[in-house]
Amino acid sequence: GGNDLPPAGTPQNQWKILVYDAPCRSVISPLLSVSQLRRRGVTLHLLIQSDREPIPDVPAVYFVEPTRANLTQIASDVAKGLYASYHLNFVTRLDRSLMEEFARLVVQSGSISRIASLHDQYLDYVCLEKRLFTLNKRDSYVLYNGSGVTESVIEDAMNDIAYGLFSVVATMGCVPVIRCPKGGAPEMVARKLNKMISDHPTLLRGRGASGSAMQSHHRPLLVIMDRNSDLITPIQHTSTYQALIDDVLNHNANRIEFVVEVEENGRKKNVTKRFDLEADDDPFYSSHKFNPFPEAIESNGAELTEVTNRQSEIQAKTGASGNDGVDPMESAANELATAVDSLPALLDRKKKLEVHTSILQAVMNEVAARDVPQFYELESSLATGNYGKDLTKAKRDVLELVTDPAKGNVQDKVRLVIVYCLATTAPTADIDEVAGSMKK
Repeated sequence: GGNDLPPAGTPQNQWKILVYDAPCRSVISPLLSVSQLRRRGVTLHLLIQSDREPIPDVPAVYFVEPTRANLTQIASDVAKGLYASYHLNFVTRLDRSLMEEFARLVVQSGSISRIASLHDQYLDYVCLEKRLFTLNKRDSYVLYNGSGVTESVIEDAMNDIAYGLFSVVATMGCVPVIRCPKGGAPEMVARKLNKMISDHPTLLRGRGASGSAMQSHHRPLLVIMDRNSDLITPIQHTSTYQALIDDVLNHNANRIEFVVEVEENGRKKNVTKRFDLEADDDPFYSSHKFNPFPEAIESNGAELTEVTNRQSEIQAKTGASGNDGVDPMESAANELATAVDSLPALLDRKKKLEVHTSILQAVMNEVAARDVPQFYELESSLATGNYGKDLTKAKRDVLELVTDPAKGNVQDKVRLVIVYCLATTAPTADIDEVAGSMKK
């Protein structure tokens, strides 16, 4: 943890520059804030593709994908002597042919002595929470399900996914039991991952990717499924707090952005608010992210009232002098000490709750404007088979909602039609009729 670090700028925690590419920035940003990087001695963090000024007396830590373009850029930086020394960290395994090509470049420029270290870090995934990660492969579903996709494109996509999962396995330092359906993409990924684990020099011998000892008798289960086995879940509307944040607000890598209207000098103007949500360090979010949205609103109000009352009590006590047979001076000093100890934590909790009040209000505005609950309820009824074989009623209810101009936006209605199509055995003519009515 960052709290155990020696002070930045000391020999044990030197000042340094961090150079990364866009994918590795995505890995770092949910985990380390600018202030946390600074505590680790990072004075500057720069994209590898950007124009960077020479700082020849400071070491540089590179954290990048092992691509030909990145390696060529690093070789150029080393040859120019941009920094004092170079610590190279690749997010996944550096291919041997690329490593040899890179070695030739730095040998030719006579600058190989400036490279202090080179490591494969196996961190090719984005950890959003302690129990939530993503491989961060944009448009991956379209990539390997699109029309006209070639075998080599599918092979490369499966390799990328297997490398990402291997990074997770290596970080855990524990070999999982892998299960998947036979045939298709899941089995291809499972076989590739199994081979990567088998080929790794230490993982199967009871040691993690870093060589540290690990417990092998508690093996996690890794289930690899094809997204096509459940297409409804990512498409249908939602009803819980975290899912609605992701659905209706601009939400990426735990950062939320939304616009609020404020009044300034008698004029109304739009202001963009940004918040970073940390599910593991935010008690309210951790407790309520999976709760139905109305419950989250109610709990936020109740907890905020409780904290405000407690704050008032403490402030009242620090200003009063109790006398119950105890020395008033001593009693007041004890009360004050207790208040001083508890007030900062209370104010921090209040601040976090007030952030959630803003977010809940922003979600509520979108939910109300688009009648999201109606879409959610109808889609849930379709998905859970509540209509049974009554396809006429299902079509009538879907038609009624998608043709109402006051309900939802175009995307909401398209999602409902897709769920209707996937969840029922409605004939093509009915689906065409519903889609056609929506266009009008």
